[in-house]
Amino acid sequence: MLGNYKRQDDGQFYFVGGGLGCLTGAAYLLRDCGFEGKDIHIIEALPVAGGSNDACGDPEHGWICRGERMFNKQTYENFWDIMSSIPSLTNLGNSVTDDMFEFSSTKPCKAKARLLDADGEIIDSSSYGLNKQELKLVLSLLKADENELDDLTIEDWFGVSPHFFKTPFWYIYEGTFAFQPWSSVIEFKRYLTRFFHLITRINTASGVTLTRHSQFESIITPLLKVLEDAGVDFVYNTVVTDMDFADGDGITVTGLHVVHGDKKDYIKLNENDKVIVTLGCMTDNATFGNAEKAAGIDDSYPMSANLWKNIAAKKPVLGNPDKFFAHPDKSKWMTFNCTFHGNTFMDWMEKYTHNKTGEGLLTSFTGSPWHMELRIPLPPYFENQPEDYSFLWMCAFYTDEPGRFTGKPEYECTGLEILDEILMSLPMDDDTRQKCRDEVVAAIPVMLPYTNAHFLARSAGDRPDVVPEGSTNLGFTGQYCEIPEDCVFTEEYSVRAARMAVYKLLGMKRDVCPVKPIQYDVRIILAALVSYLK
Repeated sequence: MLGNYKRQDDGQFYFVGGGLGCLTGAAYLLRDCGFEGKDIHIIEALPVAGGSNDACGDPEHGWICRGERMFNKQTYENFWDIMSSIPSLTNLGNSVTDDMFEFSSTKPCKAKARLLDADGEIIDSSSYGLNKQELKLVLSLLKADENELDDLTIEDWFGVSPHFFKTPFWYIYEGTFAFQPWSSVIEFKRYLTRFFHLITRINTASGVTLTRHSQFESIITPLLKVLEDAGVDFVYNTVVTDMDFADGDGITVTGLHVVHGDKKDYIKLNENDKVIVTLGCMTDNATFGNAEKAAGIDDSYPMSANLWKNIAAKKPVLGNPDKFFAHPDKSKWMTFNCTFHGNTFMDWMEKYTHNKTGEGLLTSFTGSPWHMELRIPLPPYFENQPEDYSFLWMCAFYTDEPGRFTGKPEYECTGLEILDEILMSLPMDDDTRQKCRDEVVAAIPVMLPYTNAHFLARSAGDRPDVVPEGSTNLGFTGQYCEIPEDCVFTEEYSVRAARMAVYKLLGMKRDVCPVKPIQYDVRIILAALVSYLK
């Protein structure tokens, strides 16, 4: 136990999925709810925990992480809360929260080349470029009731002014948060509101909070150590395929159907047992390429959504997974991981952008058919990364489009072809391009068919409540349960959901950190108005 609360029953707690939501849910059980580790069970389909917060590699084979995340000190309320109870493993004496705050204050970001045009020239992003009509549309969206926005996309709302999708405002929001024209306008509104304060600096990425190393090493590894030291039971390589419910209109899970390798098994739940399920996973069906091989695509219905679909068929209040997972053509995008033995690419970028490596953080290629977003983390991004190795991470949102230089959809391109698309999109001389190619250790493309599924247009009821009405022992975490006012595609969303579910299922008289009403701060409103009107 991390805390002093004493339990009054002998119930077991089962988590389906080993991602951040379930891991922090287990930490809350230890800290606030009097649980011992032996009574907490985390069932994970993969051989390692961490979910989408993954990272691995070495100098010989290169490094890879399917995703990469940014944080915000003013929000992420519950994330900072629980990680303040988790000791950092790289900055002894500090918590993970302390370490992230310290690192980000000593190594701040301020992009001087946030946007590039089709020729690779730096675009002035000091003005967001919105005309009067577009400003009115933004303001009317901020005032709109979500009930009026069911199933509407961003394009439905702003499509009357096609110019909107060519503005620095759009390019910055697209690149920073991964919005696309067909994304849910409800979610776009939530982002505008939740991160209202960022409008004054999002064009330079100033104020972003980052981890010292990869999220797996800086967040997941110390979290796992606390849970493992407490004796939490981790069950790996095991898939939960379905659940049984007690008869009647209520929601009481009586058992879990699981598959371990070729062996089917069943976990019977007793009267006081609880279960929290991760609904959906943005990295399901990931496929990998290498320098000479394309990633391809696996757009079959994903494992996590199959579980959701099976239980939703039995209890209609559990949402509609097809709304999110039946449209891989709209939810897919790619990431690209490139390891160099040498620093030629980083040295050139430093001279061109006037940003030290890591300081600029992210750069959008607005003229790229793939809409590439380049992110260069401060080395060593991986704990085992030597000084003479550098790492480049890129994501792209329009993977079906022919590349400007490769002439092929991105998922049909090898790692070296994707690197060439990046190099040729920059005003770099041929000798430098060739030197970059010569320094490549690994070039790994990753196709993610469902990584943007949570942003697809939705309506009320498509996402179930964190603890559905009538539930006695079932709750949800992840990006596909409904938390009013909060934003998906954030670490905070998973942590908040897990904390809400844990407290409610156990009847805990504890408060979850509320969503800060930043949009009502007069100082922020005035600063935002100035930024919008530039």
